[in-house]
Amino acid sequence: MRSRTLAVVARSLLATLFLSGAMGVGAYMLSDVASPLGDDVTQSDAQARLEAFHALPPLDLVPVAAGDVDKAIQGMHLDPAAAQALRADLDDANPSPQSTPDSQSLSPVQQQAPQPAAKPQQTRRRRLVWITLWDTDVEDGDVVRLDSQGYSRTVRLTKKGDTFAVPVPADGVIKVTGVSDGDGGGITVGLASGSERAIFPIMSEGQELGLKVRMN
Repeated sequence: MRSRTLAVVARSLLATLFLSGAMGVGAYMLSDVASPLGDDVTQSDAQARLEAFHALPPLDLVPVAAGDVDKAIQGMHLDPAAAQALRADLDDANPSPQSTPDSQSLSPVQQQAPQPAAKPQQTRRRRLVWITLWDTDVEDGDVVRLDSQGYSRTVRLTKKGDTFAVPVPADGVIKVTGVSDGDGGGITVGLASGSERAIFPIMSEGQELGLKVRMN
């Protein structure tokens, strides 16, 4: 009789443990499904981002040093012809001064003779600066396209960020367009150059925003 009672108690205990475990697993699965996979920015935070973006002064861009130009061009993922054209079009940061003969070595006749005006050095159209794009919130597959002075690049945003060179925009505006919203919640993108950074408003697919920039 006692052994039969123990068996019933044991079976009841096992059933209770099994039921508790099943309920725990079910609750975990439900909580996992309910948790957002994409960005979860509140309405107030989204409004704050929008207002802060529109209040930003022009972002100071960090120029690519002369010794880093080749590395920067390689990192821009250009085809050979475009890379060659860009290299030929870049502005010399420190143009070498034109050599002029010593006036003391000229004869009086030579000194009095009118000298042709030196041709102004041709100003090239583009310079390179460093840009970093990153995902400011959840790394959920957001994708944007950046356009600056004829250069275009599509970037899948990560928390670590993607740093590359772009030509300085002549109109002082770098354009960013939302391409893909990842897992939802809006496209959350930040743009930086050196220590300067700008957080964009929450973007939708196809939306284009311009960021004012400058380089001293």
